[in-house]
Amino acid sequence: MALGWKNLAAYPPGHPTLSRSLELIEQRLNEIRGPAPELIFGVAVDGLLYGQEKIDSVYAQKFAYALYSRGVALLRLETPSVGDIETFLRLLGTGQGGDQRPPLWEELTGQAIMTIHLQPVDYSTVQVTDSLEEVPKKRETESLWEAILRALLAGRDMTPQAQQMLSRGVRSVDELTALILKYSEEEPDTEFDPNATFGVRFTARTPDPSKPGEAVVRRVSDAISLHIAGATGLRRQLATEQVTQLLKSLPSSVAEVITRGVMRALASDETAGALMRDFVRQIQPDKALDSLRYLSTVSKLSSHAMTLLQTLSIIEKPPAPPSPLPDSVLSDLVDLFGEDDPDRFNPPDHRDLLREVAVNIPDLSPRMLSNIEDLGNRVETVRDVEIDRLLSRTLLELLSSLGSSRDASPILKRIENLFRSYLANAEFGDALEAFQRLQDIAISTESAELRAALDDTFVALASIETTEALIESLLVAGPEQSSAIQRLIEVMGSAATHGLLVALAEEANMSRRRKLFDVVAGLGPVIVPEVKHFLSDPRWFVVRNMIGLLRSVNDRSAMIEVRKLAQHRDLRVRLEAIKALLTSDSSLPIALLNDAINDPDPKLAETAITLVGNYGIKEGVAPLLKILSGSDVFRTRTPLRIRAIKALGELAVPTALPAMNRFFKDPFLPWPAREERRAAYESLAGYPGSVSAPLIERGLHSRDPEVREICRKYTAR
Repeated sequence: MALGWKNLAAYPPGHPTLSRSLELIEQRLNEIRGPAPELIFGVAVDGLLYGQEKIDSVYAQKFAYALYSRGVALLRLETPSVGDIETFLRLLGTGQGGDQRPPLWEELTGQAIMTIHLQPVDYSTVQVTDSLEEVPKKRETESLWEAILRALLAGRDMTPQAQQMLSRGVRSVDELTALILKYSEEEPDTEFDPNATFGVRFTARTPDPSKPGEAVVRRVSDAISLHIAGATGLRRQLATEQVTQLLKSLPSSVAEVITRGVMRALASDETAGALMRDFVRQIQPDKALDSLRYLSTVSKLSSHAMTLLQTLSIIEKPPAPPSPLPDSVLSDLVDLFGEDDPDRFNPPDHRDLLREVAVNIPDLSPRMLSNIEDLGNRVETVRDVEIDRLLSRTLLELLSSLGSSRDASPILKRIENLFRSYLANAEFGDALEAFQRLQDIAISTESAELRAALDDTFVALASIETTEALIESLLVAGPEQSSAIQRLIEVMGSAATHGLLVALAEEANMSRRRKLFDVVAGLGPVIVPEVKHFLSDPRWFVVRNMIGLLRSVNDRSAMIEVRKLAQHRDLRVRLEAIKALLTSDSSLPIALLNDAINDPDPKLAETAITLVGNYGIKEGVAPLLKILSGSDVFRTRTPLRIRAIKALGELAVPTALPAMNRFFKDPFLPWPAREERRAAYESLAGYPGSVSAPLIERGLHSRDPEVREICRKYTAR
């Protein structure tokens, strides 16, 4: 629905792409609904809620925010048609601004849409207190059944049978229905009906107004009306649903009086628009229309009730089709205009020519119109994609040939629509071809007006929405489509690359971020100007990723900024900057690397050593070996030395093993420490087998059983 809402602004009414999008919405809603009567979505400021799931994609967030800003809390969909969906989405995206915009549910009512229901936010149960410890006491209110029973007890003409039933208590709608009918001394004839709500169809006679039963029904109606008018929030909604069930079991004459009471309570409240629509949907439209017409004569209706009254009036009396003209009128018109054309002189020779000339329109058989398979291989030439491709190329040729002789705005608008159609149908190659052709025209034209119009078109085509759509397609596309999207982003220029970098900075999923990083790096040096803008970002991981992008494209133009980042407050950024600097300047980065590894703070030094191994900074081998030199007699630096051994194992530089030879021997002295020797043997897994095999063989004969077990695992592998 969010994508269809977006397409409404991109395509004119009746466009094939827009029609397919709306039909797809109807199809998906029917699939998700299944046998259920309706779909219910909760509306939050940052997404839609469906059951236990939250839909928070980019388009869903925009769609939800539009509903949220219009005061919608619940979106309920029954079986809306394509026309209902299109009208709803257009109303969501249009209207006046600020407080002048009417409620969206009233606009739906005005458009006679009864399959889409919107429930607004209800603040009626909010209570204010000046103490955090004070818990507001829940106000006890009587139920709807109690209100009806009180209305029955208000009379003094209750029959003995009704009093006996009342004393026993009311437990169901059937009992309450029977009580109302017995109390009014109307004994209905009943028969079993499997299609009725409670299995019983009442066929009672209409109560006579002269009998006491009429007063009973009026008291019940007034009690229900007062109860609904005084209730709020969910209590009012529950009471309305209970009355709806009660009406299904009552005779039509009694139900009509109670319906008026319910409508009176809902029609006088400006906040009950959504609830009134639900109630009207459950009863017969003519009954609701009669009640509203009656209430309009005795009281003032709310704005939503007046809108509903107008809508029901239109539905009740649709405009009659025009009646055919009599034959006499047609003959008079022929006589009047048959002899001469009132707009111009029509000489006799013209009339003779018109009598002799005729246009023969062939009558094609249904088989020729419907059997498209007869086209064979030519069927591909009549597909929508092929037609759009041919139209795009024709418009581009026309634009190139016209130059500044005519206004190019209509042609460029049509090309923009075709470009978005390509993106919606995943035809990225065609979109790339159209964009490049526009660039060629902009370069070759001598018209300043046309060049300015093309610049505006480039800005529109590289909009934020287009970039977001390309990124979403990129994350799910295959290798071939990814290459076409990547090339399209490259030719679209800085606007598209900036959006791509923003998406990379804000992406939380690691696998998606990795794919975005590879795509951005694949664009090459064209990303460098936009990457520089992100080097001052306050988020450390964004800065680290930008430095990694500069290093992946072998850029040296930003080395001054990267040199400053080598002193960044975050150690991870510092090491990434040092790694980038090592490719261009080996003196200063080595000194910075030594400072990071030998930081006075042991925690920072251990982190730096670990990151040297993780980042694969092979220039760190010498500083790491220096940490391992000497003997740690008092074992104060054992954790730091173990991290250095593991980092050397991740770097796996063969020349480092000879300098570590003493860690692979069984010493007579208590140093190197046993933990360090075990860590050294475990680090052999990263080295080439040609240099690690002799040391593993030596470890199989070690006096340390854990060292022997480590080496046996290597041998088994």
